[in-house]
Amino acid sequence: MAEDSNSALTSRNYRTYLYGSTLSLHGLWIQRLALGWHAWELTESAFIVGLLASAQFLPLILLTPFFGVLADRASVRGAAIVVQTLLAVTATILGLLTITGSMTTEWLLFLAFLQGITNSAYSPVRHSLIPHLVSRNKFPSAVAINAIVFNVSRLIGPAIAGVIVALYGLSAAYFINAVTYLPMILVMFVLRIDEEEPHPSSRDPYLSQLLEGLRYTRDHAPIRQVILLAAVSNFFGRGVLELMPAFAALIFAGGTGELAVLMAAAGVGAILASLLFSSRTFGAHLHQIVVVGAIGVGLSTMMFAFVGNLVTGVIVVALLGLFTSFVAIGSQTEVQVSVENRLRARVMSMWTITIVGGPAIGSAVAGALAGWIGSTYTSLGFAVACLLLIAVVGIANPRTARNPEV
Repeated sequence: MAEDSNSALTSRNYRTYLYGSTLSLHGLWIQRLALGWHAWELTESAFIVGLLASAQFLPLILLTPFFGVLADRASVRGAAIVVQTLLAVTATILGLLTITGSMTTEWLLFLAFLQGITNSAYSPVRHSLIPHLVSRNKFPSAVAINAIVFNVSRLIGPAIAGVIVALYGLSAAYFINAVTYLPMILVMFVLRIDEEEPHPSSRDPYLSQLLEGLRYTRDHAPIRQVILLAAVSNFFGRGVLELMPAFAALIFAGGTGELAVLMAAAGVGAILASLLFSSRTFGAHLHQIVVVGAIGVGLSTMMFAFVGNLVTGVIVVALLGLFTSFVAIGSQTEVQVSVENRLRARVMSMWTITIVGGPAIGSAVAGALAGWIGSTYTSLGFAVACLLLIAVVGIANPRTARNPEV
């Protein structure tokens, strides 16, 4: 009974949120495959595929801290509804341009960038929403369940996308994604969200609130270290993963089918990580698991340099999915449990930059290097740099505090 009382699924409010979130996440991964393959079809350039990933993620680096302040001040419900609506509209425009034959590389990059801006607004809202839906003792359970749903969609979404694109074309994938946002918008209208806790006053200087979140991250050693480890592992590990559309064609001489298999393999690894985190053993050792995950990302990236066929590629990509999820789930849980309510969205925005923003630069660099020196040397160089920087973070940021109780 004690375990049940700590499960977020005992909350009807959280279950309602989960229904809407599950559908929209499947749509997200359907579109992710479609965008990457669309860029490859238009250009057959690994650099453009990397640039597309950067266009989606770069706004998260630049804008998420500012949106984090707004999330601490604004209505969570209203912000979520507006952002989900904008994402649906953008997906619809992608579909219309594609089905009419009007899509160009420039339009694809611009709309990906526009979605990146919108996602940078939604990310701190989404992460700060959980405390409004469940009690504090259910935080770890909610984070683990969210990760499981995210990664199940990461597994199923690309598989569905591969079938949709093969049978009905890229435009169908975009339209389906647009439709999947609608249930989440409706859910946000009916959720019971406790927003009575006062937000920082709108009269407080905006910049001072932003700097307060930065100072908190800087001054708390465990939080600073997990965020830096997340930054390193996501730059290098996710940077390689974001180039799967190009690698599917260049290394495995494949199409959307091979791409779907590789993306699904990353999802399998991530699901395994999510299931492991739902156990008490993992939940009690958050910081150590983040460190192990970061090292695993470096080693898996090195293994990818020597992949010669689809079977070994699937295994290595699954390991990358496993270890990047160790870092993502462990660091997110540690931040959400450790940081006080009034600062949570701002500090989570720092975390979001590393998790989603890291691949923005990493994928662009990896794409440029792959076009110049090839995928093998790119993966090998990324692996060595990743492991060296992990060592630097560990030496320069010794952990001085115990794990938060979860």
